[in-house]
Amino acid sequence: MKKDDYNDEYREEPVAQDEDLWGSAPGAPEDRPRHHRARRRKRRPARWPNALLSVLVGVLIGVIVCRAGQYLVFRTMTGESGDAYGDDFDYDYGYNDVETNDEASQEYSLPLYTGDSSGLTVTLNAPAEQVLSAAELYEQELPATVSITVYAGSSAAYGSGMILTADGYLLTCAHVIEDSERAVITTSDGAEYEATLVGSDAQTDLAVLKIEAEGLTAVEFVDSEQLVIGETVYAIGDPLGPQFRSSLTDGLISGLNRQVSANGYAMTLIQTTAAVNSGNSGCPLFNSRGQVVGVVNMKMSSSSATASIDNMGLAVPSATVKEIVETLATEGSVSRAVLGVSCYAVSSVTSQVYGVPEGLWVATIDSASDCAAQGLQVDDIITRVDGVEVSSVSDFQAATADLEVGDTVTLTVWREPETETDEADGSASAQAEDEGYHYEYYGEITVALIDSNTLAD
Repeated sequence: MKKDDYNDEYREEPVAQDEDLWGSAPGAPEDRPRHHRARRRKRRPARWPNALLSVLVGVLIGVIVCRAGQYLVFRTMTGESGDAYGDDFDYDYGYNDVETNDEASQEYSLPLYTGDSSGLTVTLNAPAEQVLSAAELYEQELPATVSITVYAGSSAAYGSGMILTADGYLLTCAHVIEDSERAVITTSDGAEYEATLVGSDAQTDLAVLKIEAEGLTAVEFVDSEQLVIGETVYAIGDPLGPQFRSSLTDGLISGLNRQVSANGYAMTLIQTTAAVNSGNSGCPLFNSRGQVVGVVNMKMSSSSATASIDNMGLAVPSATVKEIVETLATEGSVSRAVLGVSCYAVSSVTSQVYGVPEGLWVATIDSASDCAAQGLQVDDIITRVDGVEVSSVSDFQAATADLEVGDTVTLTVWREPETETDEADGSASAQAEDEGYHYEYYGEITVALIDSNTLAD
């Protein structure tokens, strides 16, 4: 899944201007003598058909006005200027929780933190003994949560986060702050701070920020490896932005080690029934003892008006958080040996329907990668890595897990044959039409892995 597929979601809206939302009110109607108005309004009694028609027209107008009123109320609440029932609200993009700022571009980036972050660590504690009620947990943990407003040019968007340390280190999702030039942090007491970027990692969707503050309340983490399905969890964040700031939702752990492909990456996530929506990205997922088990980063949702997916939120496990945060604190980024491609799995059903082999369909190729240099192409299908069959992103990751930068792998590649053209009339050849959409075995391509930090695109 591409990055701009991220649902969760980037709630985009123009930066507020100092002007009346509705414009100036119309002036009062011209004052005229009452008898003049009476003569203008004088009419004959309506006959029955006309009266019925008037009633029907009135009902229709009432429905229209009602719907318009609902739309305007929704616009006022969310700050949206488009269709209130369009993709930006109800229907997320793929697995994303709707947080993509379409007007932002990669020319924007947050200012970097220049201090020493090497001492930042994350401790995974044992589960605490005291189980809290929902009310007790909310009162205890709310001060450790923050609201995030990011700006890029003339647009703004919202996300959530949590406080890592009393001196102002924060944790949120990488996609919340990507392609932004400012990030304003609002703590639970209403104080606002400008944030700088310590580091971010798109593959795990985590980012560490820093604000200049002291005496903050920090979250406590627990080891996510000890989670069990059915355990109660809570989320505190900003669904839909500031209008519903610091909302508390609850649910259960409904799945562990979920393999989800998003933004061209395969992530291993926690699944929960706790309600999460646009703006929740980056918020903490607590156990019933007030300890963080994960970072909410996406939800399953539908792009179809006829389908509905409910109560399928996802979160980055705390075990992953510890590893990535501590790396970002010292390095600012995470270095990995990568091929520089993004792929989608071709399922057995797709294989049968379209007559293509099972494997990994190549969606993008980074121009700085050896894959590009060795002739791999977008739309190729990779069926084997060093002779091992791959039919999912997790299969591919397993096949390359122990490799380092500079190591090589041999890819077995299938490619769609070029369509032959009849020189006489320019139409596709009869042979190509008879064969239809298909792929053919292309051969093997040996490529070297590169450092993820050297990717160009």
